[in-house]
Amino acid sequence: MTIAQKQLAPQGVAAGLDGRTLASVAVLFGCAGIAVALGAMPWAGHLGLSALTLAILLGMAVGHVPGHQRWLTPGAIQFARHTLLRAGVILYGARLTLAQIQDLGTSGVVIPLVVLAATMLAGTWIGTRWFRLTRSQAVLVAAGSAVCGAAAVLAVAPAVKASPRETAVAIASVVLFGTIGIFLYPWLYALVTHAGVAITPEHFGVYIGSTMHEVAQVIAAARPLGDDATNAAVVSKMVRVLALAPLLVVLACTTPSEARGTASTSPENALRKAAGHAWKAMPWFAVGLLIVTLLNSAGAIPAAWHAPIDAIDTAMLACAMFAIGTQTHVPMLLKSGVRPLLCAAVLWVGLVGGGALINVGVRWLVG
Repeated sequence: MTIAQKQLAPQGVAAGLDGRTLASVAVLFGCAGIAVALGAMPWAGHLGLSALTLAILLGMAVGHVPGHQRWLTPGAIQFARHTLLRAGVILYGARLTLAQIQDLGTSGVVIPLVVLAATMLAGTWIGTRWFRLTRSQAVLVAAGSAVCGAAAVLAVAPAVKASPRETAVAIASVVLFGTIGIFLYPWLYALVTHAGVAITPEHFGVYIGSTMHEVAQVIAAARPLGDDATNAAVVSKMVRVLALAPLLVVLACTTPSEARGTASTSPENALRKAAGHAWKAMPWFAVGLLIVTLLNSAGAIPAAWHAPIDAIDTAMLACAMFAIGTQTHVPMLLKSGVRPLLCAAVLWVGLVGGGALINVGVRWLVG
């Protein structure tokens, strides 16, 4: 757990899973099972609602029920949002192969990196100049939009010396618009295809993976479009996630120090400290995804295992989405502050519109 995660962890949450927390985890899996069952019904397919989309909707509904914290403990929510989500992402590698990644071409790697860099630069400038946010808060909102939502905010917070309140506000802002994207992107795909625009599911998957916030949200938005779109979206998203470590080094080295000039804050020590923080905050689940993908490409995962792995993976991701949904409280988001919310809104519009232009432009340049 990073420093920021410890700061934001709910009071009274034990490091381990006690009996009450385990019971809450069982409730989470039960609710996720309901979402999976509903997602398998014909009416859900006709409406373009996947199990993950239904899971977050169900979680949002439950999250607004007074007293739901009595049977859904903070420890269980944290376990689902972090541990189960990352385990689900790692297991998703059993659905990928190196050939699929290679099929994305150079543009599949360049596009998410260009989107990340543009969002970080624009977000920091817009946040500080337009909305008069502090540099640390502007960077947090930008990182959440550019890299991987709440996880990026938590990792970046120590590097830019952000306060726990600034961190919480940034998380609330990016979660809101990432959740809206789950429903927007499938509608956009239906719109462009109905208009006769020639776009493959893989290309639209790269667009989703390069412009959406959370890993789970990317999978939820792409799942209704099919396996090809989902696989491309996950690979594109992982490029952004893996870029978190070098981004942390850059941010730590460029953040002004209150005691610049002392021996402890020399450029060499600052770089060493930044590299150490980047190593601790390294998104190892993305590395795990790559390892499982390599195993699957080498045929090390028997064909008979794929169906059970897919079922377990879907259950974990649905559980994580339900947990995220319970934390998406409209009153809390409104209380978190108008200016960070407006900054996140501008960046979200930029990701949807500007991200589409970057996707088209890079694909035209490099193929």
